[in-house]
Amino acid sequence: MEETLFIRLEDIARGLGFADFGAARMEPLEEPARRLDSYLEEGRNAGMDYMGRNVDKRKDPSLLLESAGSVLCFVVPYGKARKGTPVASFALGKDYHKVMKDRLYTFLSQASPLMEAASGAAVRARVFVDSAPVMDRAWAVESGLGFYGCNNFFISQAVGIRCLIGIILCNVDFSLLDCPQLRLKKQAVPKDCGRCGSCISHCPTGALKAPYTLDAGRCISYHTVENKTLYEPGDRPVDFAGYIFGCEECMRACPWDKETDPWPELVCNKEYIESLSAADWKAMSSEEFEKHFAGTSLTRAGLLKIKNNC
Repeated sequence: MEETLFIRLEDIARGLGFADFGAARMEPLEEPARRLDSYLEEGRNAGMDYMGRNVDKRKDPSLLLESAGSVLCFVVPYGKARKGTPVASFALGKDYHKVMKDRLYTFLSQASPLMEAASGAAVRARVFVDSAPVMDRAWAVESGLGFYGCNNFFISQAVGIRCLIGIILCNVDFSLLDCPQLRLKKQAVPKDCGRCGSCISHCPTGALKAPYTLDAGRCISYHTVENKTLYEPGDRPVDFAGYIFGCEECMRACPWDKETDPWPELVCNKEYIESLSAADWKAMSSEEFEKHFAGTSLTRAGLLKIKNNC
């Protein structure tokens, strides 16, 4: 098999522990843009006003790089908490944003000489992990790494629903990456999750109103992570169903949910978190929280909010 530039980059990605790697031409994606418009027009982003900012960049990532080129996509598996754990599994270890970014920059340092040799120009690139106006799920689908689930999660062909997406925008012409191996990879991906409806029927609050339609205002994850409101007893807009940070009911109901082989950094607090009761969280001091959870995703909510969620 011919060792194309894509294959060589894929080898680097897998050598760094990424579960899957794909690429796509950097250009506006019409259907994801239409879905974003509907999401915002219907107010399904609740208090996440940032979703309505930089919409032009979300729709056209070349505006983030000030040139067209390619979108490189990476999949990272994360662990699965024991059922009944009130913390979502993506938060069982270090903050995935930093962990993944560090490794994506390592990829860039190793891959740039190959891309520069192929293109004849210096590589310009930007790294993103779920914290910028980039439609990462849409690009992961476009790159041939998986498909959308009815619960709005991206489902990886390689590792299932429990995965995170890393993005590198670069100025390398996609024609240098396009190859038979990549085209075959994209053709082999299912078009959708199968629409069994299990995620919708298992959503505790009715936030999943229909396939691909999530109302964040009724979502437990939104209210326990993104929404900073401290509620008085009995005033919660939805029942948190025992969760204090995130929610996994629709994921656990999904046939594409399976055990993965996560990066160790992403599960380093797993045993400790699973050992804690609601009373332990309520009694936790700021010093204990800092000791165990500094540099983790749990700081996004903070101890006061987590206690309020108990």
